[in-house]
Amino acid sequence: FPPDFTYQQFGPAFSAQFFNASEWADIVAASGAKYFVFTTKHHDGFANWPSSRNFGWNARDIGPKRDIVGELEWAFKLDGRVKFGLYHSMFEWFNPMYDNDESNNFTTRDYVLSKMMPELTELVMKYQPEVLWSDGEEGA
Repeated sequence: FPPDFTYQQFGPAFSAQFFNASEWADIVAASGAKYFVFTTKHHDGFANWPSSRNFGWNARDIGPKRDIVGELEWAFKLDGRVKFGLYHSMFEWFNPMYDNDESNNFTTRDYVLSKMMPELTELVMKYQPEVLWSDGEEGA
């Protein structure tokens, strides 16, 4: 990659061209797994669903232009052999609200109240996962 290439330039290259949620559900079930946990958003902040709190950096707005979480939820629940779960990162490397809370020694909670909790609520209410997992590092 050229020296001035930014992380955000990877977004448009993510196409999910060969992604098929029903095939994933079948492969996971055939493996003998009892549950499946998909990464909805990792520490880079890219959301694999059309998050109302993540404008322009999600799979609906950039890259594949799809609700990947929704497709997986539908496929796994339709298949019925494996419990459907979601993973959500508690922090984001590039989020200025998180950086501000961290620089304030987490005496402020702007990121938690304006970003993290609304996203988690949105995921649970919209996709109703049977398993929900989060993590982070240090201050998360």
